[in-house]
Parts: sequence; structure tokens; C-alpha cells
Amino acid sequence: MRQFFLPVGLLFAIFFAVLLPAGGIFISENNGLKILVFIIFLVSGFQTGGKGIALGRRLVLVFLTAAAISLFLSPLLGLLITRIIPFPQALAIGLIVIAAVPPTLSSGIIITEVSRGNAVLALILTVSLNLLAIFTMPFMLDLCLKAAGPIDIDQNRLFVKMLFLVLLPFAIGKTTRTLSGINRISPNWSYVNSSCVILVVYGSFAVSKNGFSGLGVAEYAMILGSVALLHFLLLAINAQAGKILHLPVADRKALVFVASQKTLPISVAVLTSISVDTGSAVIVCLMFHFFQLFVDSFLAVWLMKRPV
Repeated sequence: MRQFFLPVGLLFAIFFAVLLPAGGIFISENNGLKILVFIIFLVSGFQTGGKGIALGRRLVLVFLTAAAISLFLSPLLGLLITRIIPFPQALAIGLIVIAAVPPTLSSGIIITEVSRGNAVLALILTVSLNLLAIFTMPFMLDLCLKAAGPIDIDQNRLFVKMLFLVLLPFAIGKTTRTLSGINRISPNWSYVNSSCVILVVYGSFAVSKNGFSGLGVAEYAMILGSVALLHFLLLAINAQAGKILHLPVADRKALVFVASQKTLPISVAVLTSISVDTGSAVIVCLMFHFFQLFVDSFLAVWLMKRPV
């Protein structure tokens, strides 16, 4: 039951971050989060094969649609929500960052499989959007954070950081797969990525757990309402886009789940690049991550025999 490994692991990560935070603090203070993100993309590159992928007009159209929604429209929606809801600065930063990052590296594909969607298309979209985000994130974050703050970020520094943490390990993993001549690899490799995400949450929560206790009921309600609004908007927009493009049901499911989800490790990496005090911003990212896993897991089961 791979779909339950990540959410259950995340609950354990938070549990141990509260009771035994020393390990998580050690990870965060010794470049552990960067190393974990590096490993995630290294494994993702190794998992990505080149055979069976036909580059056609429909694939290009689906990719462009997913990129427009996930990487360009989504951060603008995050900015709009922070204008509608009276967010403190740190929480606004968190929502904009999670809205600007690319899709999750494992859960979107797994949930697509559970819904009996096109898992190959989900993989293609996941990989391509994560690589494209290297170039879109610095620009979109600079645009949206300046409008929300104004908050300045070093676009060049963030771009170089994403090249090192995303493109380089992915290229190494993909090259290793190609040179090894391996055609099929075990699906158990997904447990490696999920374990790295769990450790990222453990480290992030351990160093910011005081921020959780510093927020009141109103702030938590504000965060939950905003992440729910953002995710449901993305689900609805992607579902409508799939219908407009007249995609097969399986392809629509891949588009909906992949382009509506956001990756937690990269959002944490981005927050460490922002010069101002992000404080409780990571709380927004964590709550969005849990919310998308919870909602999409149930939605995938419901869609197993239903169209989008």
C-alpha cells in the first residue's frame, strides 16, 4: 500500500519532531535538507526511462497547459488569496512559495495510479514541470513576493540553487540509468523518495515547532481555509482544462492530480533562500502538503471508476 506510506510517515515525523527534536535540528543545521532534496532528484532521474514516451501534439498541449496552470497561474492565485485574507507576512510568504513550486515527485504519480489514470503521463508531467520550475520559480516568486511584501529575493542565487539541487542530481540519475542499460526498475525506489520527504518534514518541523505553538486557533483556521481554497481551485481548473482539451479520462486524471499538487522539499529549500524571517511560513507548506494528500487520496478512490 504505497499510497499510505508517505502520509503515515509524515505523522510519525511530526510525532518525533515534537518528542525528539534533536535529530531533526541536526539534519537542518548540517545541510541535511539540501542533501535530502539532492537524493530525491537523483532517484527521480534514475527512475525516469526514455522508452515508451511518444512526443506528439497532444502531449505537448497537455504539458503547456499543466505548466501554465501549475507554474504561472498557481502563484498568482496564491498572491490573490493573500490579498483577500488578512495574512501576517510570514504566512503570506508560505502560501506564495508553496503555490509557486512544482508538483510532488511521488504522491501525484501514485495517486494517479490509484485512480486508474495515465501513470506514464503523470510521470512525464512530474519530471518536466520540476525541471521547468528551475527557470520559472525565481521570476514568479520575485514577482509575487514583491507584490505581497514587498519582499526581495535573490533570483540568481535561487536559480543556481535549483540547478544544483534539481537539475544536477536528476541528470546524474538519468545518465546512470542510461549507462547501466536497465529497462525496468523496482517500484520500491519510490520508498526512497518518500523517506526523504519524511525526513525533510522531520527536520523542518523540529526547528520550527515553536512557531506552531505560537499560532492561535484563528491563524490555523486562516491557514486551513487558504490552502483548501488554493488546492480546490487548482483541482477545478485542471479538471476543466482537461475537458476543454477533450483528453481521455485517464489523461485527465493525470493532469488533475499532478498539476494540482505541490512539492514540500523544494518549498522548504526555497524558504531557506529568502532573507527575511520566514518563521511560520513552513507551517503553511506542511498544512498544504497534508491537505493535498488527504483530499486527493479520497478523490482518487472515488474516481477509480468515474470520469473527471
